[in-house]
Amino acid sequence: MSVTGPDPSRPTKIGPGVGDIVPGMMLAFGILAAVHHARRTGEGQFLDVSMIDAVLAVSERLVWQYSVQGLIPGPEGSHHPFLCPFGMFPAADGFVTLAAQQQSFFDILCTSIDAPELQPDPRFVTSEKRSANRHALIEAFAGATRRFTKAELMARLGGRIPFGPVMNIADIAADPHFAARQMIVKVEQPGSTPVEIAGVPIKMTRTPGAVLRRAPLLGEHTRTELEKAGLPASEIEKLIEILPSRSQ
Repeated sequence: MSVTGPDPSRPTKIGPGVGDIVPGMMLAFGILAAVHHARRTGEGQFLDVSMIDAVLAVSERLVWQYSVQGLIPGPEGSHHPFLCPFGMFPAADGFVTLAAQQQSFFDILCTSIDAPELQPDPRFVTSEKRSANRHALIEAFAGATRRFTKAELMARLGGRIPFGPVMNIADIAADPHFAARQMIVKVEQPGSTPVEIAGVPIKMTRTPGAVLRRAPLLGEHTRTELEKAGLPASEIEKLIEILPSRSQ
């Protein structure tokens, strides 16, 4: 949070729950590594993943900046702290993000958004000078990009440089990409209309993942799972009676 947001006087909350999601991803990776080791050696091992350690791991730039440069980075807004152009820019109907710090991408960007005058500008002729004069360059590009809509910028830049529109969930729900990738999935919801949830982002040819059913209601599978565990019917009934409104 210390590098998030535009205001140097206060940290800003990050949108998604990375403190929950990233540790889970690290844990899954660790489990697979441990299973692979066990298959080769026959040895098991204890796996320990700290939530704060996992978040620090994905914030690794802060560590080397402090160690090598003696910097304590603060809020960076919506642009890269030293690469330019690399960040968010206004459009006529919202915002887009792009990365064009290398020369070939910079040239494509200038030409595509009708800003050829920026190419020979002595402040921007190399990546080093663009970084040194990044505030002036960001302002210049913002004036150029805001003349176009997000769709127009997509038509001009999409597939040519790293680029993407800033989308809200309504944009995402209407975008054919996410439909084709099965990333917005409808599932039944007892007592209500179907709800939409996020799909599985890992696409595999041999063992594809998918959202096939809704999550169970609280206690919905209690009886079935207790039967699988080998409990006799009399014991199951005693347990069911404890929470009659929650177990089936």
